[in-house]
Amino acid sequence: MGSVASHIASYAISRGVPLQEILSKLDLDPVQLLAADARLHEETFPKIMNLMAESLPNEAFSLDLAKVTPFSALGFVSSALEFAPTFREGLEVLVQYQSVLSDRLSFGFESSEVTTRVQLRHPMDALDRGITAELGCALLFRMVEEFYGVACHVQQVSFMHKPLVPLHLYEEYFGVTVLFEQPSNGFLLANEALKSPSRLPSKPLYDYARAHLDRLHKDLEKPEMQSEELQRVYDAICENAALAEYGAPALAQRLNMSLRSLQRIVSRNGAELREMLEDVRLANAKQLLANPDLTISSIAHMLGYSEERAFRRSFKRWTDQTPSKFRRAAKEKA
Repeated sequence: MGSVASHIASYAISRGVPLQEILSKLDLDPVQLLAADARLHEETFPKIMNLMAESLPNEAFSLDLAKVTPFSALGFVSSALEFAPTFREGLEVLVQYQSVLSDRLSFGFESSEVTTRVQLRHPMDALDRGITAELGCALLFRMVEEFYGVACHVQQVSFMHKPLVPLHLYEEYFGVTVLFEQPSNGFLLANEALKSPSRLPSKPLYDYARAHLDRLHKDLEKPEMQSEELQRVYDAICENAALAEYGAPALAQRLNMSLRSLQRIVSRNGAELREMLEDVRLANAKQLLANPDLTISSIAHMLGYSEERAFRRSFKRWTDQTPSKFRRAAKEKA
């Protein structure tokens, strides 16, 4: 997704955001930002979106970005989507290869008797108040209209966050009712859209793009040897977790280093500090929820939350289900 980030950065620069400020805030060098095949940390996107929001207040720049970002920025995912025989098969491409776009992106679609709901979300959506989610939905909407001509079948667009600009700007872009503070990001469309053929169907090109994506997907799934540095960080996270402490500053203190030094160590080993902390917290949450003698409130306290509501929000963001629902499902499986 380095290419997408470079286009976002180019747009930001064209609107007056200094390049040096972008590089400084993102803690990147120009080569990382501009390399088309770079796999940037997921925190890069909300950071740059927040930077643009500060510089372009009250502007629907996420929608403007969706209008000008070339589909080629999505690499072979875009190619497979464009040449897939039908819209349904195009959606299946996005489901199968979502991790090629982003490690923790969640994309899916569900059909009822008459409609299909396309949904996408990311654990970091809240970090930029939903701006990246807006860009993702708007770019996908533009792609599927140009590739399959299905915009006329879209009945409704929804976002999980509050509107960031006047409502009419969203409805002018999508051409339908746009709802906010909903359970998911995405859009609802008539089932007949799924049968819509590609405007440029090509089995040879579709197969070629899929083969390339299969290789990328396989490479991403290969386990990497964890460095001693990263193992030391992980061990410290677990030690702090035993004390119900999951904060980055406390972790840096345990390791006798500054927070910035800790972030650099994790970054140069190809990991994300926030993700490492959340992974351990989630694993512990699941283990504790498996114990029927523990209340949700006590589990929240053991995981370092000051109140149960905060734990419920985090768990829903991580797993797309409530702690109670997870506990019931785990009990049924047992």
